[in-house]
Amino acid sequence: MYALIQDDDTKSQNLAKEMPEIELYRVNGSTNKIPLLLIKQIIKRRKKPKAVILRYLNDSTSFIKSIIRFITNLVTVFLSKLLGVRLIWICHNVDKESKEYFPYLVRLRRKIVTKFSDKILVTDKLLIKHAAKILKVNEAKIDFITFGNPSINQNHNTNDLGQEIIEFIQKNNNENTLFGLSIGNPNKKVLQPFYTIDLIEKAIKFGVDLKIILGGPLSDFIKKHDMDTYKKLIDNPNVLFLDGKVKVNESYISQFIDFYWRVYDDYSVPFTVYNAAYLKKPILTMGKGFLSEMVFEYELGSILENNMSNVVNAIKNLEKDRTRSYDQFTETHNWSIGAKQLYKIIISE
Repeated sequence: MYALIQDDDTKSQNLAKEMPEIELYRVNGSTNKIPLLLIKQIIKRRKKPKAVILRYLNDSTSFIKSIIRFITNLVTVFLSKLLGVRLIWICHNVDKESKEYFPYLVRLRRKIVTKFSDKILVTDKLLIKHAAKILKVNEAKIDFITFGNPSINQNHNTNDLGQEIIEFIQKNNNENTLFGLSIGNPNKKVLQPFYTIDLIEKAIKFGVDLKIILGGPLSDFIKKHDMDTYKKLIDNPNVLFLDGKVKVNESYISQFIDFYWRVYDDYSVPFTVYNAAYLKKPILTMGKGFLSEMVFEYELGSILENNMSNVVNAIKNLEKDRTRSYDQFTETHNWSIGAKQLYKIIISE
């Protein structure tokens, strides 16, 4: 048995490793290849796949390329229905795609895939009720999968960036200082860069010394949205601003930090949740989007009020021993469980 799955990335690779009963044929590169590869694999193997698994429905900056993606999505749906192959959509982003340049086309693609999918899978069981409401489908059509132990880079604990982080921490490591880590790619849903200065300043008013390590290719993104915030971030001595791709051994760095700092306004599961839980570090977030619900329900950290009026209590709460919560999370959120869930859906009739 085999199934086609969109994207040959860490997530699909780990799910495939944990699912030996069925081969996950990973479509590397452009999603536009899916219809051709579907036909090619059927001819080559002389049998149909059990399922075609779609994932991200991201847009392109080019209108022509967006039209092509729309058409290939249509063809994929049509072929799946014509051939009697199960169509499964892993809906990583419940309310919106990460990249939307032509929103009407993206909404139309999402509506078509929602309507014709045999099953929609969200990336946490807590998202099921939100997906039913947002996608306007019956909860019976929705199930969930999980991810698991992050593939944490083990080769960069002594590189320049790793050393810069450690030196920043050692230089500022006073008795009451707390260090937060926030490394990731820019995106409209990623809000913590725009709240970092406010967090630091509110904490200072109450005598709390916070240092934030903010890393990723963020400069152009922040400048485009708020030049004043960018200037404050690079000028603030409490912020280590690392612009560009940041590759460090997070497992090694985690021993020097106190918490992860993340704020999202969408309904998706950031991989930071897995990093934090597996490395046993709390998450500091705000009452926005789905991340705050995960942090609350699974007891993975602290939630700031949107006006940060509870900053002292939220930061103090980071010191709580959450070992049991981290263990429970990793026991119920791992690649094996995700693979079993996906396998169950693939072979369902």
